Amino acid sequence: MKWFNAKKLSYVVMAGLLSIVLAACGSNKDADSGTTPAPSPTSESGAAEEPAVSEPSSAPREAFVVTDQVGNTVNIPGTVQKVYAPGLEDYLVTLGVTPVAQWSTGEKPQQYLQDTLGGVKEISFANGVPSPESVVDLEPELIIFPTSFYAQNGVHENYSQIAPTYVFKNALGNVVEATETIAELLGLEDKAAEAIAAYHAKLEETKAKLAGISADKKAIYINANARAIFLVGNFHYGGYVLSELGFAQSALVEGEMSADISLEMLSDLDADYIFINNNDGLGDPFLADIKASPLWTALPAVQAGQVFDVKGDHWRSSGLIAYQKTMADIVAFLQP
Repeated sequence: MKWFNAKKLSYVVMAGLLSIVLAACGSNKDADSGTTPAPSPTSESGAAEEPAVSEPSSAPREAFVVTDQVGNTVNIPGTVQKVYAPGLEDYLVTLGVTPVAQWSTGEKPQQYLQDTLGGVKEISFANGVPSPESVVDLEPELIIFPTSFYAQNGVHENYSQIAPTYVFKNALGNVVEATETIAELLGLEDKAAEAIAAYHAKLEETKAKLAGISADKKAIYINANARAIFLVGNFHYGGYVLSELGFAQSALVEGEMSADISLEMLSDLDADYIFINNNDGLGDPFLADIKASPLWTALPAVQAGQVFDVKGDHWRSSGLIAYQKTMADIVAFLQP
């Protein structure tokens, strides 16, 4: 995602971000409405009869106003049936929401979500943020954007004419907080609480499995695509997961979202474990140059056989689903 780079982050995937979503909203039961139930009827014998069982009616949630993370006032509809949330598909699927459209590279959407989102309309971000005209026919009732990038260059102003538009500073950083926020916007707090509890359980289980491996060790996640090869910091994606599991990060990317790799800096690549995601082979030219260098072959991680080629776009995606899949991969590599 170009907009996340502190240096020259050139994500062909995720960082572009984008998608749309159908959201189900929570509702109040009659039991909470303050109504008094009618007394139970009695039979001829005077014994009370069991009341007839009926489905409770649903009271719609009232509309409310919030201030988004970049300072916009947003009027949230009481009941949201259609959501456009590019780049936040993982969060929506986590909450049981199916988007009406999903972000795409122009060739394909996020593959790790297709078990749920297969057949959902794709919107291409190959040439940047799509025009509002590409979304208007979807008739979204709420638009959610994942980063402050979407508050720039008139994007927010244009989209907010279609529907109320909420903008995160960076939903891809603290995924738990972002999941909670989206759940609040959609009235799905209970689902969020369950999903977050499951995520924390998975995280603690994985940390325990790797405790003897991660202690005092550094790990680095390298992403390669058609434009560059770069180190990913611990603010998002696979880099975030490695940090959560207790691995320290390389000084080359410490405090940064990402850092481009050059041949000259290879000797400074201080990591005990290296994970490389080759974006379906798009990074082949760059990786070939890197791996042919004697500086690469001299790295301790390379000599120890602790370089792992990771597969799947969940490594370069953000959300509770992506992060749990990444955890499972790391355990499979380090504790086979």
